[in-house]
Amino acid sequence: MLTYDIFDNVFQLRNVLDSFFDETARNYRGREYPFVQRFEGEDEILFRVLVPGVTRENINIELVDTSLVIEGEKKEDHSDNPYLRRERMFGKFRKSIKLPYRVDPEKITADMKHGILEIHLVKSEDAKPKKIEIR
Repeated sequence: MLTYDIFDNVFQLRNVLDSFFDETARNYRGREYPFVQRFEGEDEILFRVLVPGVTRENINIELVDTSLVIEGEKKEDHSDNPYLRRERMFGKFRKSIKLPYRVDPEKITADMKHGILEIHLVKSEDAKPKKIEIR
């Protein structure tokens, strides 16, 4: 004789929901931060990266093949005092952004002011279209 226990289904549902929210929180921390705005010109790309509370010393920017990699750490600012409420996230972050074309590594500039990191990239000469004359 088979018996049915409704609590088995409730516990299964709870496990599914816990798994969903754990995965969502992990994805939010890993993929979304830092928030990036991208502006494109004809031969250039400008990234504005929002990193409030992060210092220049705690950010590393690399060009890896055709990807821009931004990684760093947002350190806690009140580690001695317990929080009454905590809505900001702290810890290490890493974001890799695939670029639409090759850029000149010698012309990359980065500047940071008021928690906004600006990264300016210029299209490499070999990535620009070349006109071919017909003989």
